[in-house]
Amino acid sequence: MKKTVLGGLLLVALASACGPRLKRADDATGAASALPEVPVAKMSVKYEDNKLDAEHKYTEDGQFTVSGLFYKDDQPTDATVKVALQKSDAGLSRAYTIDVAALQGAAAKVEMWDDGFLTVVIPNTEAPQPGFQTSNANVKAVSLEQPGQAPSTCYFGKEVLDGKIRFALCDLQTETPRIAFVDAVPEAAPAAGAPAAEPAAEPAQPAPAN
Repeated sequence: MKKTVLGGLLLVALASACGPRLKRADDATGAASALPEVPVAKMSVKYEDNKLDAEHKYTEDGQFTVSGLFYKDDQPTDATVKVALQKSDAGLSRAYTIDVAALQGAAAKVEMWDDGFLTVVIPNTEAPQPGFQTSNANVKAVSLEQPGQAPSTCYFGKEVLDGKIRFALCDLQTETPRIAFVDAVPEAAPAAGAPAAEPAAEPAQPAPAN
């Protein structure tokens, strides 16, 4: 898994994410807030045990349920995550896709690996496009390359769940970022004598003032 630091262009990518860049209400106007208050996620995972290996990795396509992530009307709402195995000459990887359509009207607040927070709001509309907001003006994100999948740029969740997966906001370099789960460590073995590394990056540089 290759990880490289992005610069100020990342801020532009986040600002133009699919769905609006959400903002809190101006207290002076009393306007309703577009960014709801929800509990910080404390996730747990329920897998299809008959499809798992000893490390709780899927050996075939399937799905699992994540609790404690999304909330709707102040109540927790389970998220369904679909798993698709990706095989290529470079090795094996797994794509974890959140069923966004089933989460209409829900929101999540996740602690990210730079100690900031990501808030995701799923509109209560047909084919919803999530809106996003980050607590840090300068988001730390890195590129992610996995066998059989296109390279992506992701902002990773801090919590490593059972099965060694993390919540992530990926494809930040595109106009349609997506929320998903990703493997916390690569499938391929690290180079000889080198331990597998957790994501690490320096802070992105602020965008220049106009």
